[in-house]
Amino acid sequence: MEYRSLYRKWRPQSFVQGFVGQEHVVRTLRNAILHQQVAHAYLFTGPRGTGKTSAAKILAKAVNCTGRGEKPDPCNQCPSCQRIADGVALDVMEIDGASNRGIDEVRDLREKVKFAPVEGSFKVYIIDEVHMLTTEAFNALLKTLEEPPSHVIFIFATTEIHKVPSTILSRCQRFDFKRLTVEEIVGHLSRLVQAEGLEAEAEALYLIGRETDGGMRDAIGLLEQGLAYAEGKLTAADVRAVLGLAETEALLAFGRAMATQDLAAGLAVLEKAGKEGKDPALFARQLARFFRDLLFLLLTDAAVPVNLNPEEEEAAREIAKSIGTARLQRGVELFLEAGMTAKRSNEGSLSLEMALLRLLTVEESGASDQLFRRLDQMEARLAKLEQKVGAGPPEPQSIPQTRAAGPSASSPTTRSASAKNQAPARTFEQWEAVLAAVKEKKRTTEAILRAGTPKALRGDRLEIQFAHQFHWERIRQPECTEMV
Repeated sequence: MEYRSLYRKWRPQSFVQGFVGQEHVVRTLRNAILHQQVAHAYLFTGPRGTGKTSAAKILAKAVNCTGRGEKPDPCNQCPSCQRIADGVALDVMEIDGASNRGIDEVRDLREKVKFAPVEGSFKVYIIDEVHMLTTEAFNALLKTLEEPPSHVIFIFATTEIHKVPSTILSRCQRFDFKRLTVEEIVGHLSRLVQAEGLEAEAEALYLIGRETDGGMRDAIGLLEQGLAYAEGKLTAADVRAVLGLAETEALLAFGRAMATQDLAAGLAVLEKAGKEGKDPALFARQLARFFRDLLFLLLTDAAVPVNLNPEEEEAAREIAKSIGTARLQRGVELFLEAGMTAKRSNEGSLSLEMALLRLLTVEESGASDQLFRRLDQMEARLAKLEQKVGAGPPEPQSIPQTRAAGPSASSPTTRSASAKNQAPARTFEQWEAVLAAVKEKKRTTEAILRAGTPKALRGDRLEIQFAHQFHWERIRQPECTEMV
């Protein structure tokens, strides 16, 4: 008998049997079928392995099913459902957008949609990875998509919705498929294992659900790979071996090295992981997640979702107390960064070793002390600002000059700048003479002084008011002060 992969064997055939998650999608489509309000175009978007193509095929079966009666779900027993499930139905076309992305293929499709269905009530075109179509192909599809024949339904699926033109989006009903939770994946895998007469540890299934990033197809594929590797019952160690994950004991050993600030012990853990062939990027991600778990265990006594069993959790709490909050937070950041660096480079565990060195040189109270210093500075500035506001407009600032400003001024001259509340200008007989004398020495200084207005003469001190802060700051420069 021909062997079928588990993910093909367990592909959902109905919205209510085997379809995991996506309740918002399931409810909307079932109601549309039940009330005969099926749209002419749908767009399914979301991460891989979350049920987009499966939902499209179930919808295609439901609209053409001859045995469902008043129910919204296909019967999966009639000839139409059987042919669609086997992929031989003449009225349901599955098109790969990556290999049929040109304008010629779309033109051919436009000609074919005009013909009536051969077997069922609707012709259904399922275009997977629709974002791969060219711009010309999308443009050629627009008119047909907007006003298709009444017997045609388009269903588009994509993992990169941002690449689909807005003109296409506006003509479709869009459904966003979410990543499945670990609990949803584990529950479905448990039912699968039981139905297949196999055995698997709960921890093994949890590891699969955690590492597959919300994709059911990836989870079933990994389960099948793990079952082929295992000898009998699938264990967590089998899953770690298949995925290339480090054992929890290695993570705890690394944590103890951080707690005692033992650089040699930390490097030994990294070296051992390298000799065992662990992927540096994956191991860095494990370490970042481990520090995250330690941080949660340290900050709360309540039950938190961590990737440790009860015995390991107790040991991890003691390690977390020794490392401290600041270093744990820094560890998460450093090893996430090291993982991204390791993924892009070919330097092996170098990025992890540098992250280890940087982590051991972090002062425990450094982050907190720096925060408190910044708060003190902000409070001091705020107090000064409140004093200024309460005291009213500030008096003009005076800075004495060490040289005469003109031929008739034998004592120091004073300047003041104010960006606001400029006082009425006063005229002084000697002002133009002062400007003329300064101009002979340096024209730029004279230009800056001319932007000011003589405000008051107080004994041997002349106050000049500037309307803009720029002139006030410029006139205080040494090259300008030398001229007066």
